[in-house]
Amino acid sequence: MENNEVKETGLITGLGGLVNNSKTRKTIETNITDEKQIFNLENTVDFRINDCKGEKIRVKRVMFKTYETPLDEPVVDSNGEVIKEFDRKIVTILIDDEGKSYVTASKTFAFDLRKYIATFGDEKMLVEGVEIEICEKPVANSSNKALSFKLV
Repeated sequence: MENNEVKETGLITGLGGLVNNSKTRKTIETNITDEKQIFNLENTVDFRINDCKGEKIRVKRVMFKTYETPLDEPVVDSNGEVIKEFDRKIVTILIDDEGKSYVTASKTFAFDLRKYIATFGDEKMLVEGVEIEICEKPVANSSNKALSFKLV
């Protein structure tokens, strides 16, 4: 009997019947290689980065989780051009040199960290760790501030 074959009782056998019925697509990018650690980080972290402003963290590992959900109606500009079809959320998880984990859903933080990795790679991070200080930076054309970091 195949994993998805239905028995006379109407029950599905095996785990092949477990499917994701959500419209949301999740992708994970990480330099964490331990499957158990990745799974555990999906469920719990030690600290919220928003609560760590002014603190220094020596980052050794990073995980980006991107959630993309189709909008019911695409956003169009005045010319009828589609400018947005999906709602995107990015969750960033950091692991420090002591194994503590930190999480934020700040897109600015994720973009800044991706920019660092694109510019310098993650070799130093994996070997020595990269020391950052959690801070806020001004948002263009706004009085708001966004969560970010600076290299120490």
